[in-house]
Amino acid sequence: MMKRQILLLLALLLIAGAAIYFGTRRPSGTGHSPQPGPSDAATLEPAGVDPADKNFNPGWIGAACRHDSECNYEGGFCLLNEEGFPRGYCSARCQKFCPDRKGDFYSVSFCIEDPSHGSQGICAARCNLHLTTSGCRPGYICTSVRRLAGEAVRLACLPMQGTPAPPTPCTRKLTSLGLAYARPDFADTPSRPARPGDPIPDQEVCQIDTPVLLSSPIHTVDYREKLQRHAEHLLVACKLALAIERLSEILAKMEVVEVQHNGTYNCRGVAGSSSLSGHGHAKAIDITGFELARSGPVSVEKHWHAKGSSESKFLLDLAARLRKAKIFDVILTPAGGSRHQDHLHLEVR
Repeated sequence: MMKRQILLLLALLLIAGAAIYFGTRRPSGTGHSPQPGPSDAATLEPAGVDPADKNFNPGWIGAACRHDSECNYEGGFCLLNEEGFPRGYCSARCQKFCPDRKGDFYSVSFCIEDPSHGSQGICAARCNLHLTTSGCRPGYICTSVRRLAGEAVRLACLPMQGTPAPPTPCTRKLTSLGLAYARPDFADTPSRPARPGDPIPDQEVCQIDTPVLLSSPIHTVDYREKLQRHAEHLLVACKLALAIERLSEILAKMEVVEVQHNGTYNCRGVAGSSSLSGHGHAKAIDITGFELARSGPVSVEKHWHAKGSSESKFLLDLAARLRKAKIFDVILTPAGGSRHQDHLHLEVR
């Protein structure tokens, strides 16, 4: 009797084990596979997909796509791989301007000439070093382009042509200093007067010697252009990038956390003359203010002449340190005339 009970118990255990095994086994062959769970997601990614493709403007202008439905916004369509856009490129038609999507994790857009239909415009994504280390998706490069039916020139992400620019002694120095930067494809552009009525500069084109997009922060110091909400990259000649690195080292010691500026590259002449400005070579930066960690904002326009104030002392001290360090070949302040009452003009030559 006891032996029969033991055999019955063993049989029940074998049946239970088989039920557990076959109940949890995934079907194979022609049967349907179960829906993947979170742990299965990584195995479903196509081989070789770069994370930058997924993180750059997902579902928006400039994003990777395979068909129009993946560009899910008004007027959206997909520029395909066979049209010269690696792994697809979401875009939209435009006449002069393009929409922007709210949020800090999307680059702004820019209306350019359609390379396939010159009379029409398409929206392109502007370069953004906050999204990827190159400012664009893999296979794309920051390229200077003119706005459709306009004069503005901006850097937008377009398919890379040819091979990347080789490193130079200057860019190797940037790398050794640990600076984050990208090498854009920047075409020469015609120069223009600084102000209406000024003569056209003698040098008809603006050229940048080894252009780089320098990313903030630098030595914990952010650089934010006027009217921009956040710090962005600086388009500068490599030589100015090295100077800005040394400037940032000084500013960090003076407890500066942010620099406000009016820009670096600007293809124009010196106001009131026929000479091309240092901005036309991206070798100058105009600084309008600073944000200090402890004492708050300092404005060049408001505080330079506020004698005796802590802000004025800060500005005078900074100018003296820069002259002593000999980082810049040209340092123009409000003390030098009416054209620089609201900024410090710092230039290398």
